[in-house]
Amino acid sequence: MHSNLINPVIGKFRYHSLCLKTACLLCFIAAVNCCFGQLTTNSSEEQICLSYIDSSHVYLERDLDVSLAYADSALQLFDEINSESIKILVLSNLGDVYGEIADWDMALSYYLKAKNRLNDRLGKDVSDVQSTLDKIDITVKIGILSFHQKKFDKSLKEYEEALSKLESIIDQAPPEEVTQRKIRLFNNIAGVYIHNSDYDNALKYFQNGLEINKENGNKRYEALMENNVGICYLEKGEYDLANHHFLKSLSLHEDLDNIRGQAQTLNSLGKNQATKGNFQEALNYFEKALGLGREIGNGKSVLISLESLSLTYDTLGQYKKSLNMYKEYKSLNDSIFSTESQSEMAKLEDAFRRDKEKKLFEIEVHREKAERQKAELRNLKIGAALGLLLLVASLIIVLMRGKIKNARLQQQKLSLEREKLELESVTLQESLDFKDRELTANALFLIKNNELISKIAERLLEAKDTFKQENQKIIQDIILELRSSQDKHLWQEFEAHFTRVHSDFYQKLQEQFPNLTANEKKLCAFLRLNMSTKDISAITYQSINSITVARSRLRRKLNIEGEDIHLVNYLMNI
Repeated sequence: MHSNLINPVIGKFRYHSLCLKTACLLCFIAAVNCCFGQLTTNSSEEQICLSYIDSSHVYLERDLDVSLAYADSALQLFDEINSESIKILVLSNLGDVYGEIADWDMALSYYLKAKNRLNDRLGKDVSDVQSTLDKIDITVKIGILSFHQKKFDKSLKEYEEALSKLESIIDQAPPEEVTQRKIRLFNNIAGVYIHNSDYDNALKYFQNGLEINKENGNKRYEALMENNVGICYLEKGEYDLANHHFLKSLSLHEDLDNIRGQAQTLNSLGKNQATKGNFQEALNYFEKALGLGREIGNGKSVLISLESLSLTYDTLGQYKKSLNMYKEYKSLNDSIFSTESQSEMAKLEDAFRRDKEKKLFEIEVHREKAERQKAELRNLKIGAALGLLLLVASLIIVLMRGKIKNARLQQQKLSLEREKLELESVTLQESLDFKDRELTANALFLIKNNELISKIAERLLEAKDTFKQENQKIIQDIILELRSSQDKHLWQEFEAHFTRVHSDFYQKLQEQFPNLTANEKKLCAFLRLNMSTKDISAITYQSINSITVARSRLRRKLNIEGEDIHLVNYLMNI
């Protein structure tokens, strides 16, 4: 979040839990405060505060627990600092850390405090360019917070305010500072328009960002925005343009050796080809994206690839591969869902622990002041030790409660998973049954179509002699064309479909009645589907009388005696 650049297509949420090492770290920081406090002036305390902020930034991408501890340490020196710039920096840094923890309310409160102080500075000196740039950055951060909270109208309002302010100082600020901020703002504004399905406005801002970036030459920004431009064209149905921008984005990501970006763009290319109906090309892109996602362990990217592959294989009729991909997708999705649920629990625990940490900080501040005055040293040490013991005891209690809650949630999760699997099995079977009925209906439609063509050809043949001599050749050509258009492969299509639906029928028939001929087995298949003698005649090109005789012969071979046993019912029970 602190980069001020968001990807509007794939969101990123991170949660970290505190642990016992945080308590030790806090004690260490407090001890450093005490040592410096006895020997330094306000100037030195400002230097210590800046070092805390620098350390907090360093750990922001590594360990949020440590980053937050350093940010809180800087806050403890807030009232003793004279520099307004450092105070604003302390507040902004806290907003960054809480934003990464996804505690949006705390992050917003610190950003607003920083923005109010910047407003006070600008009220005294409106020509302060650096303060204006700092205010623009804070406004963008507030916009990103609103974006993550899905408050898109508020997010857009913040970005437009920042852009307007940037335009007002374009002649006073350094050009590179203006350029970088404009690119980020155009990308973020376009991201809001994508979420509002306003792709024309999104394209306008992405293209403006790309145009400005030509001077800046930042390939990372260019690759991201080219992919997002492709997404806009894909949603607008302009697939060739979308493909052009996706390929350009992919090339840039490959030059940067950005595996994550390559996987994202390959998934976009696959979706574009699938939407165009080029399913084999789509499969190739999705499989490459899946391989790259697995290589870097990017669960979100792997989920997108697996789901897309499952849908594409299903469309191509490769149901076994589709089912395998869906099972893997389901397993990974449930795993991520479980991790996020545990993270939510950790977030609640963090809030409780942070309250305890604040109390510990207050104790440590009092101890620091007491050490500076060299008074009540022994009592303060005893109080700090007791406070630490209470904190550890509280942490142990909270951890035990968390384990109990986690066990209950796991049990509920297993129960829900069983129910989901049963429901998915029923849904899959219903889907297959529907496709079977659809294919059978198509086969019967072809039969009726052949019948109609045959009747028309026969009537034309009967009436041929009634036409003028010069028209009889035309009539003969029409008859030949009609007959050649009849589907001669009805049985092969029907048998392939029947075998998929009733895979064990022929096997059982062969085991019980090995003397049946191939034609008699075909007749059994038609009767198994309760087809009429007329329909069987149409698909086999035999007369109705021949089919009737064949049915009687089949009854004898199947050892069916008496008219009370219906041949169709008998075959349905095999």
